[in-house]
Amino acid sequence: MNDKSRIFTETELRNIVSEGVEQAFTRLGIEADSPIEMQKDFQHLREWRESIELVKQRSLIAALGVVLAGVGTVLWLGIKTYLQQH
Repeated sequence: MNDKSRIFTETELRNIVSEGVEQAFTRLGIEADSPIEMQKDFQHLREWRESIELVKQRSLIAALGVVLAGVGTVLWLGIKTYLQQH
């Protein structure tokens, strides 16, 4: 066995993992001591993402409507002009 090998108890492992996770969260700017606030932040991000997706979808529909209305208008004016000339 390696001289640095060691057997940990379950409690020691839990403490090591807990400390590592807390340090990782802290480096990411997340306060591990307030999970409810973190959940609220994630909920806010989800609502923001969903609203942005809805705006994109509605903008695409509106743009498509404008293009189709323009094409329809051009066709109508073309037919109207053709009929007036004949």
